[in-house]
Amino acid sequence: MSASLKRGAVTLTAANMLDFGLQFLLPIALVRLLPTAAFADYRLAWLAIGTAMAVAPFALPRSLFYFLPRTSGAERAGYVHQTFLLLLASGLGAGLLLGPWNPLLPHSLRAMRDAAWFMPAFLSLWVAASLIEFLPNARGDVQAQARTIVVLAVLRVLIVAAAAFTGRADIVFAALVAYAAIKFGFVLRHLGRYYGWRLLPLHPGALRTQLHYAVPFGLAAALFLLRGQADQWVAAAMFPAATFAAFSIGAVISPIVALVRNSVSNAIAPRLSALESSRDQAGMLRLNQQANLASAFVLLPTLALCAVLAVHIVTVVYTAKYLVAAQVMRINAVALLGVTVEVSTLTVVLNQGRFLLAADAVMLVASLLVSYLGAHFFGVPGAALGNVVTLAGGNAFSFWRVARVTGVPIRRLQEWHLIFRILGAAVGAGALTALLDRADLLVRPLPEALLLGAVFAALYLLGLRLAGLLPQARALFWQRAALPSPS
Repeated sequence: MSASLKRGAVTLTAANMLDFGLQFLLPIALVRLLPTAAFADYRLAWLAIGTAMAVAPFALPRSLFYFLPRTSGAERAGYVHQTFLLLLASGLGAGLLLGPWNPLLPHSLRAMRDAAWFMPAFLSLWVAASLIEFLPNARGDVQAQARTIVVLAVLRVLIVAAAAFTGRADIVFAALVAYAAIKFGFVLRHLGRYYGWRLLPLHPGALRTQLHYAVPFGLAAALFLLRGQADQWVAAAMFPAATFAAFSIGAVISPIVALVRNSVSNAIAPRLSALESSRDQAGMLRLNQQANLASAFVLLPTLALCAVLAVHIVTVVYTAKYLVAAQVMRINAVALLGVTVEVSTLTVVLNQGRFLLAADAVMLVASLLVSYLGAHFFGVPGAALGNVVTLAGGNAFSFWRVARVTGVPIRRLQEWHLIFRILGAAVGAGALTALLDRADLLVRPLPEALLLGAVFAALYLLGLRLAGLLPQARALFWQRAALPSPS
């Protein structure tokens, strides 16, 4: 991985980790400042928003990573303008569909008195506002993208936290609409500065080209994200709102994986697209291998530690009344191991959207079925079992497809010997830390969690050293020189 790409990935990951850390603090404040019913409404609202954001963008913002490096001038501006207009339309449609008048929504969601107006107002702005999360990077300015992420993250926490001090869900929702309007203003500013205000007329040829490229990926991404949320919809439909709130807390580690994967993917996506256009398949595979190694060094120990400290995390962060979330968190940690190493970025540049669409449709049905059966037989934690099956299965489909398209066997798509050694170091550190946890060295959960975390970190580093992996870690994260090509 070149020094510039490495810096870009690290910069975006750091910005997104700050964003995630600040957003992680919001539920901690809200769970203490809002009544239980109001907090449950907030979590239900974000489930609906997450579903809308899975579908409404149709991968149009990410398609700019494909088109902007290949175009210039007015043609480039045309792709950006039509993306903006399409997102405006889809956001309005999503807001109307998720209003309380929709009889297909679970009763708990339709019963949210404080949010009857919120979904149409918020989503009409939010879907188009999400474009600012892609525009600077698609233009090649990773530093500006990172700055934008940080500024918006801090602003969101300040606005929503201030509203939460009132103890009223309706004021929190109003603050979120105000924040969406500010974020929308960032998009307008960027459009005016770099692409001009001539939004119309649309160019039918360019529009067809973009939709032909983006819609299959958008539908596949929507199905992927929806199957990731299937367990939450099952929990929302089968359990009371307060129980769903606890279940949703158990899924809080999923964004950790998403932010690392998305940061790395966004940093390398333009380079992958350029390599694909020059038919450099070997370069694409090397870049994906190195990105996965970097992610594995971070994500595998993070998931192992979350599984060990699940009870401590829930107790310290969300209070003991949501302790059922700990078992859900452990199940999700196991499920997310299945996507730590992925080739979805390769399927995008290899234009395999239709295959992903079919695979994710199958996985969505499987996720709903397994989650329903798990909830029926095992209660609240069982609803999370759908993720275990579908995340691993969907990733396996992607590996099979990339191997088939590129002609490279699965055993050579990644540096598996290194990845399994990283996994061994993480699991070994987790197992030894779990044994120490059983000793109940400290009474208070926070000091014990800090002690266990420090022990885990030391054991993980020791495991990496024993496995001979520290040179690879230094090459990926600290050295400027590119890694040698895998043999």
